[in-house]
Amino acid sequence: MSSSSFRFKQFEVFHDRCAMKVGLDGVLLGAWAKPSAELSEAARLKILDVGSGSGLIALMLAQRFPSSSVFGIEKDIQAALQAQENVVRSPWPERIHIIQGSFPESINDNFSPEEQEFDLIVSNPPYHRNALKAKAYTRNLARHSDKLSFEQLAVSVAGLLSEKGIFSLIVPAEAAEFIEELCWGQKLYPTSICRISHRQGKEPKRTLLAFSRSRADISRRELQIEDKKGEYTAEFKALTSDFYL
Repeated sequence: MSSSSFRFKQFEVFHDRCAMKVGLDGVLLGAWAKPSAELSEAARLKILDVGSGSGLIALMLAQRFPSSSVFGIEKDIQAALQAQENVVRSPWPERIHIIQGSFPESINDNFSPEEQEFDLIVSNPPYHRNALKAKAYTRNLARHSDKLSFEQLAVSVAGLLSEKGIFSLIVPAEAAEFIEELCWGQKLYPTSICRISHRQGKEPKRTLLAFSRSRADISRRELQIEDKKGEYTAEFKALTSDFYL
């Protein structure tokens, strides 16, 4: 990775004007999130990426689901402009749309009431809720939940998710139970939970979560990124093989 960009198999993401750079959290979510089984063969999935940043996750989902339309919402002006540039350089500029604005307000500004429904909603949300804040405002905006709280995210997603839709996000492991409680309060029920640890034998640091409107058996698994020797595990390589060079 250079200081300004990250090259994947089918696209390149420039991120030098974004508060948060291309990182493992975004790659994990972009490779893991998927629509419900009922919608997987749909002719035209409608996907929403909340807090799109450089456009990384939107690009990954456009690659994975060739019939989809992907909408990325990003508040920071410079990040949104760079995401748009990344989209233009990608193989899918006609299917990815970057919207600069706040969530959920920008939904009302850019979609008619009948258009405000999505089959897959993803977010790598602000998360350093109680952490010491960085000096740069844009980095604070990307990393903290002051401007987009977990509560607001859950409430807004509940109003936008289609009947068979899936809401997927990645959060610190210690926040997962809190997110589950918030989503239960909005009648969004967990369908998949994947706890991520960086190395075998270490405690999970991140959790991938998926929710739907229907109660079902929950798929639970754990994923280690590296084995005890520091080599990528077979599971991690399988998950990211379509993207990493």
